[in-house]
Amino acid sequence: MTKLFTPGDKSRAICPHCAKLVTTTFSYRDVPFDDNAGTAQNILAAVCDECNKVVAIPAQSTPAIKKARAPAEIPLEVILTAPEVEILDAAAYEIDPQATTRFRKAIFTYYLGRLERDAEELELVKTELNQWLIEREHKSSGDVKIPNRRLSFKLAPRTQEKITVLLRKTGWGKTNLVRSVIMMVEKDILQDKSKIRFQALRDVADVVNA
Repeated sequence: MTKLFTPGDKSRAICPHCAKLVTTTFSYRDVPFDDNAGTAQNILAAVCDECNKVVAIPAQSTPAIKKARAPAEIPLEVILTAPEVEILDAAAYEIDPQATTRFRKAIFTYYLGRLERDAEELELVKTELNQWLIEREHKSSGDVKIPNRRLSFKLAPRTQEKITVLLRKTGWGKTNLVRSVIMMVEKDILQDKSKIRFQALRDVADVVNA
């Protein structure tokens, strides 16, 4: 069981500065990273009672330190037709009528993870995408002018790594990768309404849209 510390709690630790076992007091401090590449601010830490320097970090402070060290998010931006973007928004509404456009990212990353994990599904999507694009082009070949829209997300580095892997495996550009996800969303949520995937995305919505 992880012990939860609060400011003022006492403990004992080896102080690397005093080179001995000392008593410590927990308090909030700005803690520099080990490589001196930055600082995590206002982190609960064990402070040496003799030299007043940080000697230990409790487990409860680890997520805050990781967040402070996290690399900057990487932008993904593509230009799509308005109906393609509206598929994402219609699916978001179907999943959670209270969802806003920020839920687009959650849907995108959910399906991206599926493509990255499931080689068979990826191969199926590769064979289906061209036909889906042809069908959409046929629908928009009339006299009605269809505007384009910019779809953009800011993604964590590990999500960007998934995109890089999928682009290499498929030979697609980023636009077709996004379109492949939109095709899957249309089929799963707006056409077939896969119960398992629909419920999984509802659970995601409960967290993202809380």
